[in-house]
Amino acid sequence: MQDDDFFQSHRIGNVLADIFDDLPGFIYFVKDIDLRYVAFNQRLLTIFDQNDGSEILGKQDNDFMPPHLASTIGKDDLKVIETGESIVNQVELVPRGNGFVDWSTTTKKPLLDSNGKVCGIVGVTRPFSQGTTSMRKNEELGAALKTIHASFRENLPISELAASVNLSLSTFLRKFKACFNMTPKEYIRHLRVQEACHKIIQTTQSFADISYECGFADQSHFSREFSKIMKEPPSSYRSRFRIK
Repeated sequence: MQDDDFFQSHRIGNVLADIFDDLPGFIYFVKDIDLRYVAFNQRLLTIFDQNDGSEILGKQDNDFMPPHLASTIGKDDLKVIETGESIVNQVELVPRGNGFVDWSTTTKKPLLDSNGKVCGIVGVTRPFSQGTTSMRKNEELGAALKTIHASFRENLPISELAASVNLSLSTFLRKFKACFNMTPKEYIRHLRVQEACHKIIQTTQSFADISYECGFADQSHFSREFSKIMKEPPSSYRSRFRIK
């Protein structure tokens, strides 16, 4: 993208950014062909722990995020740019600043120049709870999701979740994975890790107590699952983010 186009996109994008700042929890961003930030709303400043938007403008995710997160996001961005195809309502666990993580849905779409060539991407990430009201009312998955979120610390038989929404096990698994891009068991593990993240930074509880309260079999199991999903052990996560 040429410099004039870059800054013009920045001006236009920031007009839209003001709108998204009025929507609780929404993250809005525009990136150029090199995945540099062209425009964004104020909420991104909190996530990147920056005071001034000029510190983000023209930078990439790897300037602010741990390598594993920046790599995952970058792969999705490049997929949109290379294929010209959108990513719509992808469910993922994303950082919300200061060590907090939450389920969100992200949509990314290609931006086209006057010649119809992809010149960047525009995206919106919103809190998952704001995007699933209709899903929870849906007769197919709604009751199962409500049970999972209320009882993820417990041992939930997947067959019972399927039965609660009147679906066969195979059909339930297929529909669930199509919606969340993961199995119900993986989803439950992510919920447990999300809860653990909050306890790690907000309390002084031992990891043994946290593992028990979040539904893990033991501290060793908790450490393995946490490290697998967050790409670092609980101890280093606490040292980086715990509220003093």
